[in-house]
Amino acid sequence: MAAREDLYSKILPRRLRQTRPGTVKCGSSLDVLLSMGFPRPRALKALASTGGRNVQAACDWLFSHVDDPFLDDPLPREYVLYLRPSGPLQNQLSHFWQQSRVNCGKNKAHNIFPHITLCQFFMCADQNVEALCGALQGTVAQWRGRFPSPLPLDLYTSSNFIGLFVEEQVADVLKLFAADFATEAARKAEVQVEPHRKQLHVTLAYHFPSQHLATLEKLARGIEVKLGCDWLAVLFSRDIRFANHESLQVMYPYVPQNEDELELVPGDFVFMSPLEQGGASEGWVQGSSLATGLTGLLPENYVCRADEADAWVFHGSHSFFSCEPSSDRTSRERDRGLFDGLLDSRRPDNTSPGDTPSLSLICHPMQVLRMAGGSGHTRTPKRTLFVCRHGERMDVVFGKHWLSLCSDSKGRYMRSNLNMPPSLPMWSGGQRDYDMDAPITVLGSTQAQLVGEALLERNTVLDFVYCSPSLRCVQTAQNILKGMQQEGKLKVRVEPGLFEWTKWVSGSSLPSWIPPADLASAHFSVDTSYRPFIPISKLTVSESYESYISRSYQVTKDILSVCQNTGSKVLLVAHASSLDACTRQLQGRGHQSPQDFIQVVRKVPYLGFCACEEQGDAGQWQLVDPPILPITHGPNHSFDWRESLLQD
Repeated sequence: MAAREDLYSKILPRRLRQTRPGTVKCGSSLDVLLSMGFPRPRALKALASTGGRNVQAACDWLFSHVDDPFLDDPLPREYVLYLRPSGPLQNQLSHFWQQSRVNCGKNKAHNIFPHITLCQFFMCADQNVEALCGALQGTVAQWRGRFPSPLPLDLYTSSNFIGLFVEEQVADVLKLFAADFATEAARKAEVQVEPHRKQLHVTLAYHFPSQHLATLEKLARGIEVKLGCDWLAVLFSRDIRFANHESLQVMYPYVPQNEDELELVPGDFVFMSPLEQGGASEGWVQGSSLATGLTGLLPENYVCRADEADAWVFHGSHSFFSCEPSSDRTSRERDRGLFDGLLDSRRPDNTSPGDTPSLSLICHPMQVLRMAGGSGHTRTPKRTLFVCRHGERMDVVFGKHWLSLCSDSKGRYMRSNLNMPPSLPMWSGGQRDYDMDAPITVLGSTQAQLVGEALLERNTVLDFVYCSPSLRCVQTAQNILKGMQQEGKLKVRVEPGLFEWTKWVSGSSLPSWIPPADLASAHFSVDTSYRPFIPISKLTVSESYESYISRSYQVTKDILSVCQNTGSKVLLVAHASSLDACTRQLQGRGHQSPQDFIQVVRKVPYLGFCACEEQGDAGQWQLVDPPILPITHGPNHSFDWRESLLQD
């Protein structure tokens, strides 16, 4: 307890530690909570933690945090004031946000929605939050008619940053508004707010790989900065305990099997600190739940990475151009509906608005607005799952001792046939585990590129690509994207759950696959931040047929579930067995006997390709004609001109 008090003494400003309780009323919601018997500090904390939404949300928060060890601690929340765009400019920024993520992957800017920072994070005691909101409302009211319109923005780019900067003279005016808010906040809520002193700007992208600069800059130049915009002053808060933690979102429910495990509810957010991971075993991490405040171990494949602002609490927004009061219940619920709508579009597919923890009062990055046709309705494309076998493999073409054919006396790689690749990834003085994880041949790469070119010719757009950890599958996926002219733009997610039936693996252990980080270092376009549904540690040697079929079906469902709201075309690059194992049960068909299954697998050639399409909204899937033609080639035996041409 003494250590905890020392922590607070360092975090809490003296003014907050000496604030007199009860100096500001929180209105009827507080009165109702007090009449229900909740202690005043807990009621105030619940209202602050739910953005003062309503009594029901505060009650839900209190009941879910009944075992939170920090429930009665006087630790305040951190607050921040931003300017957020709305209207046509918002749509432009939203489009850039989505396209930059699709084409270049996530960068640091995606952690927070498009905004202009007006002040540094500051702390406010729970009993002063209502007064703080009043200070913002009053300051905005004083500035109506004085706010610069339009706001002049200039594009700036550098090697690792792209942003829209506010013209200096106008930026000085915005800083005056921030200073006025700081004065009002100190007077009404007894908090110290430090206005932002750096150049005011909207960050578009930063901390991105250098190879993405050209693409991001091109997208940024497409933003029409002179479009109309109603700038909103918005107030958010976050739990200070998790300020430097990684934010994760729960995708699947988990019931604890041991006392040190954390219960998971879909839609909840979990905060993970790198400092807490030392004691966690492979496949498990330690995190703290936003919904309950509890900490424990959890399976990492049950959560996905979220943006930092996903778990922030929204406390209201105010327009500089509309005279309609925004602090009353109607306006607050209108704002709440706007942000809940954004939240609904990002909920896990197996949850509904009622299932999401009530404290997830967030303002999520704005989604792109899809323009409807003349009918006024958008046509949602059918979801399609493509499954493709890898390309021609080295050990099949050149035999199980192929490594000896391309190693010199010093162990260096040296190809002895034109169908052997000029180099192999990660071959630096050693041969790694290529005898168990064979690469594809040059013709295998060509086959994969042909498939990619055919997909491009048919205007097939892929939203996600997953592949088995086998090198031959990673290389095949990379070459398909190369043929589609998407290499480096679309990241491949390496999923161990897509590996073939482990009974077919020779030896007593699984291959030593190249880790995604090493693949990325070898210039493969893989998503190093992806967390597999089935980590390698969960795979076992010589698994049963039933286990393999169940694993393949489960990982396919998991992939489709995660991709449901963000993409309609998913490609799995795996093994010959995957074409059946990943689609049969998806169609509602029972699995075959092992003998019949093997006969089907034998008929699947290299780059065998199938398509499974969702039928309506019933969740039923059916095999359909693939968008591309099959690829066939005959055997080409090794040719020795001496033996063939010098014989008498």
